[in-house]
Amino acid sequence: MASFLSRAAAVSLLAIVLVLTAATSTSPAAAAARFPEEARPTRSGYLNVTSTNSLYFAFYEATDPVTTPPAAVPLLVWLQGGPGCSSLIGSFAELGPYLLLDSTSALARNDNRWNRRFGVIFIDNPLGAGFSAPASGDDIPTDERTIAAHLLAALQSFMALDPAFRARPLFLTGESYAGKYIPAAASHILDANAKLTDDRRVNLQGIAIGNGMTHPVAQVTVHADQAYFAGLINAEQKAKVEEMQDKTVSLIKSKKWAAARRERNRIIAFLKNATGVATPFNYAREKGYPTRPLRDFLNTGEAKAALGARSDVEWARCSEAVSAALADDIMRSARGDVEAVFLAPDGVRVLLFQGVFDLHSGPASVEAWVRELAWPGLGAFLAAAGGAGDDRGMGVADGAVRRKRSTSRWLLILTYGWA
Repeated sequence: MASFLSRAAAVSLLAIVLVLTAATSTSPAAAAARFPEEARPTRSGYLNVTSTNSLYFAFYEATDPVTTPPAAVPLLVWLQGGPGCSSLIGSFAELGPYLLLDSTSALARNDNRWNRRFGVIFIDNPLGAGFSAPASGDDIPTDERTIAAHLLAALQSFMALDPAFRARPLFLTGESYAGKYIPAAASHILDANAKLTDDRRVNLQGIAIGNGMTHPVAQVTVHADQAYFAGLINAEQKAKVEEMQDKTVSLIKSKKWAAARRERNRIIAFLKNATGVATPFNYAREKGYPTRPLRDFLNTGEAKAALGARSDVEWARCSEAVSAALADDIMRSARGDVEAVFLAPDGVRVLLFQGVFDLHSGPASVEAWVRELAWPGLGAFLAAAGGAGDDRGMGVADGAVRRKRSTSRWLLILTYGWA
């Protein structure tokens, strides 16, 4: 264990990278080739999760790690939200080594790529998302327990590719609906580790969730306040949203999951219409996020070959089949899994990071569910002082970072906003 990166050091590094990459930028010169050799994954392909199914992955090794020896360089797993969206969105539009420039449909080097410091594993999760085509539609998971089991199986398959992977500190990271995938998978891994031999355990050290949907019954109650106090809706509109919130909570408590999901979707649709924002995922944007360029790019034969993806699979940004399969999962809570992570004998650290302009699951949404945690450390965490982050030397442009109650040993919340 002496060769491992300490938990505190690893989480500190992870936090810095998450802040750095919140304002992703690219090098101005686009690569000459449509998919240049240097943009190809270190390893990619498929990780077996059952006898007939596998999850697609693309792994990029760290290019400039600050930790030595190699066994101490953390591995980060990135999971996209949705449910059912491909993690290649994260790779080519957010934090990967190369990003797709919409204006030219060319790849450009990402100066704030996460794999500068860490090895990053992008996994199309769950079955049915991205290039992870299921053997049949019935194989698409319908609950977090199955998704967690598949993720653990995928990680075991990944580590079998190189015995050195198993010793490296592992972090589960992601955004949005990964706020459910990640706690469920972390809880499952910790439980499995207690029953596995040393040569089969996963060296899970922490989890990081960005703008996550984790405990809907609490998170749905803040949409009206967030939009109103941001100056996006008036008092009458706020009252309307509050009515829909109350109805959603009532439906959740009655376990009418599909109806609760529809009502929550009505809230987001109402806010988008009332505010006129280009996208409720970031109301500061003047235009919505383009989707066609990445779809067209990843469905080229060149891209599929470079990524080690199946040529017969049509890549889609998000899977309607997965969304339908998880219809009754969306408004269920994953709070219990977060609590299990805290309370496990080998519990891991938790990082929650969020941007202030998200009308879906912004800072108020995260604060709402954190306050309901059944965790012995919650009182001290809430009482601890928070403070503004020091951006000097971190490469954060035009941004402000606030560390919420950062004195907690186990939980750190980062909130950032961009001009």
